[in-house]
Amino acid sequence: MPTRDTFTMTLLPIAQVVFPGIVSTVGIRSKSMGTVARVAVSQDHSLVFALERHDREPCSMATTGRVLEMAESGDGWRIRVAGIQRAHLLQYRHQGSAMVGQFRYVSEAEETIPPLLIEEAWALASELSAMVENHGTSLSLPQTPALLSFWIAAHVPLNAATQQELLEIPTTRSRLAKEISLMRALLDGLRTEHSG
Repeated sequence: MPTRDTFTMTLLPIAQVVFPGIVSTVGIRSKSMGTVARVAVSQDHSLVFALERHDREPCSMATTGRVLEMAESGDGWRIRVAGIQRAHLLQYRHQGSAMVGQFRYVSEAEETIPPLLIEEAWALASELSAMVENHGTSLSLPQTPALLSFWIAAHVPLNAATQQELLEIPTTRSRLAKEISLMRALLDGLRTEHSG
């Protein structure tokens, strides 16, 4: 890739995954990360959010995002983040109390997505969300396949490692197919619970 495709930005390793097009609330504990987020809010600039692995290294597939709000909580800060685009971490360094990385944007690979795949993903996400959330209001799920796939990854009750796997899948079609499989398994478990 040519150099113009790379960019440098502050990196924030966190305990959960941020997805493009999705607003998430994430917790940060360290004072230095709180300072980085506060500066991002005050200067209205983006950060890159990466899931922190067990060895405390950031995952190489991350998401650029903007901090919308920040509030102190008992054990640190809660920040609302609007995910923007996937980015691949090429390298990073510590700069004072912050981490700065060099990244390359990652676009969704173009691929034909069968309408039935989208419809099934949409239907399963609606049913699962209704069962988990227990709210009477109708959901407004995204209509575009890529955004739907990221919405499912962010809102279906999955662990961070599975969410990271979904973020790393290069195509919307493959991501939706994997999510359908995961949602079927979750719904089978929930239906068994409710019928028992």
